[in-house]
Amino acid sequence: MEKLTLAEGAGSFWFHDEDAVPSPRTMRVFSFCPRSSTRHTRIIVAMHGVDRAAAEFRDLLAPQAERNGQIVLVPEFGPDQFPGVHAYNFGGVRRPPPDNGVLPRDHWNFGVVDRLFHHVRHAIGSSRETFGLFGNSAGAQFVLRYLALNEAASVDLAVAANCGCYMLPDLAKDYPDGMGGIGLDESHLRRYLARRLVILLGDADNDPNAPDLPRWDEAMAQGPHRLARGLWHFKHCTALAGSLGVTLGWSLEIAPGAGHVDQQIYDQGANILNS
Repeated sequence: MEKLTLAEGAGSFWFHDEDAVPSPRTMRVFSFCPRSSTRHTRIIVAMHGVDRAAAEFRDLLAPQAERNGQIVLVPEFGPDQFPGVHAYNFGGVRRPPPDNGVLPRDHWNFGVVDRLFHHVRHAIGSSRETFGLFGNSAGAQFVLRYLALNEAASVDLAVAANCGCYMLPDLAKDYPDGMGGIGLDESHLRRYLARRLVILLGDADNDPNAPDLPRWDEAMAQGPHRLARGLWHFKHCTALAGSLGVTLGWSLEIAPGAGHVDQQIYDQGANILNS
């Protein structure tokens, strides 16, 4: 195991992902370590937005992480290794159009999250066996798909904030709009709906003309803006869980006055994960 020292405050390190498929790769990880850090300190893995600005994303989470005493890890999904929404937001499950072919499960990009956590946990001597997962916008799309498509055994709580569009827990709709066509069954729907997940929405994230708002047909059917889509999706999944006889593990939190990229979202997300 490679020795790793997380410097107090903001820092970064290179993670050599030897188990990545089809070949090993190296990713930069931007970190924050609070002054009060011990071997029992809570660890949060955070997924940046579509701009891939991992350092800035870390900086937005850092103030509340310092107050809460949390380690933050933000892996940088650079566009060279993870080009476009299919490789990042959607997890590398399918090749981009026009191919749309489903890749083998061990090629999907979600596993890096678990491998990073376990690498850091062992390297710094952490006693933590689980971590909190946070994503905003494109990062929230990754978080939701990670929870739906994977065992995610090491995640104890996740926050998906201000998602632009939502993958439906629907086996009749092909991935990435639904969960169909990639070898899943109803047990995966049930597991997903039972996850400990908080949908976090800024009630000022309501601009139908936002320049990076997804506008394909399936996204527009969920509502005119991110706030409406999040509220619709939570209501839809609540009803679906009831029809399947599943106790929904999700909850909904609203950040009053918060927009799409807003310090309040990051502070509230860190507080939710402070457990």
